Amino acid sequence: MRWSRVGWPAVGYVSLEDVEGYAEHLARLLTDAPPTVAALASVTWNEARVEQWEVGPSTDDGDATVRAAVIVRNDEVLDTPDGLWKRWNHARMTLRFDRAVLEPTDPAPLDLLAGDVHVTRGELAHVDADVWELRLLLSPTGELAVHFRDVQVEVRSVHEDAWASLERRPQHGWHGPVPDGWVEWANPAVRAAAHGDVGGLSLALDGIGGDPVGIDEVDPRWGFAPLHAAAWFDRRGTTEALLERGADATVLDAEGRSALDLARERGSQRAEEVLLAWFDDQTAGLRSTTDDPTSDESAD
Repeated sequence: MRWSRVGWPAVGYVSLEDVEGYAEHLARLLTDAPPTVAALASVTWNEARVEQWEVGPSTDDGDATVRAAVIVRNDEVLDTPDGLWKRWNHARMTLRFDRAVLEPTDPAPLDLLAGDVHVTRGELAHVDADVWELRLLLSPTGELAVHFRDVQVEVRSVHEDAWASLERRPQHGWHGPVPDGWVEWANPAVRAAAHGDVGGLSLALDGIGGDPVGIDEVDPRWGFAPLHAAAWFDRRGTTEALLERGADATVLDAEGRSALDLARERGSQRAEEVLLAWFDDQTAGLRSTTDDPTSDESAD
């Protein structure tokens, strides 16, 4: 089974976990698989980051040894006398896959060690004879599968700083077509602008409830400033609110497009109307300054 790329990385991709009988499949793995494979099957992957990744030289058969370290974060809900309380548990999982084959064979474009690349889903399957497959869905870069015959697993508890340090690594960002559901991974100002949430946009820009977001700040993952997001989704309210607060409509996204370019590309007529009016006002203001005999330019 492969994940569907339609709508990735939104919630619409197909996963073994969505197939009837997967729970029984997982239970059989935990019971019948070799102990190290069963350990992989028991991992909750939706909060994991790759700390180290090393692929050894390939043999004549095309397989190799893969060494990796992954920091996994799982939440634990405790029922205390003061009520329910959630805490995070962090573990370093050191892996060695022997006689392994990767798909894709060159994982470099997946940028496994980037600060914003994390595992959002992981599945284990018995492929054939003694061959197993661990398939990981990586946000925002794609999929990685490791086909292997033998695996060694070591798990040790670590401090949460080990997780935080991985987030501080250089970011990959998003490259290519913007998928459905991208907004939910954007910064608060871009997300509010996309949803047409004028109040939420003001809170994000003012830093209420979190760090303030610059009005023209381009989200590093998706390459959009808030005004681009408002234009993308044709949100008149947040487009107007951003311009009234001083947003610069000439700021370009990661693909070199202005908010007006995006509005025309998407057919966002309401946002385009607001943006055209802004440009008209800018032109009129420049013309009046030029024609004013008391201006500095005229005096010169």
